[in-house]
Amino acid sequence: MSGTHVDTPDTFEQRLRERELRDNPLETIPNPGFAQPHGDIPNTLLAVSTISFLLGSVYTLGLSLFLSGGLHNFWFLTYQLGFFVASWSAFHWGEFAVTAGWNRERVSIDCMHFQL
Repeated sequence: MSGTHVDTPDTFEQRLRERELRDNPLETIPNPGFAQPHGDIPNTLLAVSTISFLLGSVYTLGLSLFLSGGLHNFWFLTYQLGFFVASWSAFHWGEFAVTAGWNRERVSIDCMHFQL
């Protein structure tokens, strides 16, 4: 069988290690061709999980306000505000999740200077 190439275990293992380093789903370094973080917020998994937790908390508060019909002691805490806040936070969490899941080369905590 001349002309056929068989990977040795060392070569195969090396390729797996290189792929793991290149395709690490926990990596938060954006592709150099896209907008880079400016350092205002650290671009770490802790920052990502903190932002996600805060968006979930805001969503819960907004949904609670909406479902309760608003707080009558405060004129501005209406059910409409609760709906808006819950919708706003759900949208931004969804945007965050989609970018992290399908556009990893663009993932960055710094969203103020995002470019397409």
